[in-house]
Amino acid sequence: MADKNNVRNKNRLSGIVLLYFMGVIIGVVLYCFPPEGQAERFGKFAESFISGRFDRKFAEILVNSFCEPFVMLLICFLLGLSAISHPAEYLVPVFHAMGTGITFAGIYDLYGADGIVMSAVILIPGTVISAFAVIIAVREALNMSTDVYSASFGKMSAAAKINFRLYFTKYVILCAMIVVAALTESVLICLFADLLKV
Repeated sequence: MADKNNVRNKNRLSGIVLLYFMGVIIGVVLYCFPPEGQAERFGKFAESFISGRFDRKFAEILVNSFCEPFVMLLICFLLGLSAISHPAEYLVPVFHAMGTGITFAGIYDLYGADGIVMSAVILIPGTVISAFAVIIAVREALNMSTDVYSASFGKMSAAAKINFRLYFTKYVILCAMIVVAALTESVLICLFADLLKV
């Protein structure tokens, strides 16, 4: 049974990672080839990301960097408590990654080569940490939804119980990870933004 669960977790994790990378590609393509009338909207999305992080005080940068991945984690946590939320859970990494793709494409469009340097030095480290947290959050939500479904429809043995405390604890740890991601991004912005003339 443990081996079966390990295989399931690995397969789900691989699928979620694939969906995340697909989301990044979709975001970049949407920015570069926007639907009619949406070009300005995507441009403003990237500009709002930049304005929310640069030329701000450390505390403001920290809050702005923390909020978006925290919302993703909160959505995953709540979806995991539902027995029928698998489709929505699989969409979370796609939408999160689409925002990342649009943002990085917008930064390159606005700043050119400096935008590549900005992304590599300042934004990618924190983004990787928060992306990892969101990917794990989706996996945990999927596992919990499966358990809730099994319990709801009598497919879970009487000896097996849903461990809501462990589920909550895992999300506390994931929240700590996005705090680290936000701190990383905030510190790097404060250190290098002026050097990159942002």
